Amino acid sequence: MLLVGCASPTPGDVAYRGGHYVQAANLYRHGAELGDSTAALKIGLMLSEKQIDTKEYGQATQWFTKACDLGNEAGCHNAGNAYEYGQFGSNKDYDKARKYYMLSAEKGFIQSQYNLGSIYSNQYFNNDIEGLKWILIAKKSADTCSNAPLCQWVKKDPPAHQNKLTSRMTKEQIESAQKQANIWTPKQ
Repeated sequence: MLLVGCASPTPGDVAYRGGHYVQAANLYRHGAELGDSTAALKIGLMLSEKQIDTKEYGQATQWFTKACDLGNEAGCHNAGNAYEYGQFGSNKDYDKARKYYMLSAEKGFIQSQYNLGSIYSNQYFNNDIEGLKWILIAKKSADTCSNAPLCQWVKKDPPAHQNKLTSRMTKEQIESAQKQANIWTPKQ
């Protein structure tokens, strides 16, 4: 799934909207250094969009992981995405991708829930029960989420991850995944 951002106001947003990317990045960097997870995410997004120079600000993945370390779920998701696809200054590393997706999926972040299911569906890891559990959790989350296009996409599952997983599973394995998905609750 695509990278996500956020819209909360952060020092630097006015400069960013005005097209003053270096000024915005400097304000975001300062905010991130003071512990603002949204500022760290935003500088990572600017780097991923090539709006600022990596020589001056580093790689997007380092900012996504910083945002994640500071508690930003979108930062965790974007770090997972970067490691899954080997983007933004990182090499492909499915273990790290799973780790970062898990950090936000466990808190209810629908994109990470779905992506966790997809990495099992794509057989980067051999645990179809775990993969189906996360696809079902994502679909359950999509029933109540407010991001209509994302919710509809997850419910439709265009890559057919649910079908890929269930086609390799026994009835008992499917029931186990369904049971785990039904009792799952997000961590706070």
